[in-house]
Amino acid sequence: MLQALIPAVAELASGWMTNRKEKAVAKQKLAVAKIEAQVTKVQSDANWEEVAMKASDNSIKDELWTCAFILLIAACMWPDAQPYIREGFLVLKNDCPEWLSWGILASIAASFGIKSIGRFKT
Repeated sequence: MLQALIPAVAELASGWMTNRKEKAVAKQKLAVAKIEAQVTKVQSDANWEEVAMKASDNSIKDELWTCAFILLIAACMWPDAQPYIREGFLVLKNDCPEWLSWGILASIAASFGIKSIGRFKT
């Protein structure tokens, strides 16, 4: 009877070891796939940034936006302009359509090469 149990136990142990080995191989393949996905993402991000830099070589959008921000900040320091600036920002905040707000954000983000505009919340 013992001789009949030994092959069954050996087969059970062999199956368990095979299953364990398959799980380890699957985990390793998953880890490799995750690393490859990260490498692909980094490469595509680098490609996007290179294309964006080439596209903005002959563009002055970022300089114009920078000047606009500097002028706006400077105007905020001028007491006579403060009520008009405050009122303008209230109009943009309360009465501006959402598509226009996103358009402004997208324009500024594209100008400065920011890809994560989807993370912004209005």
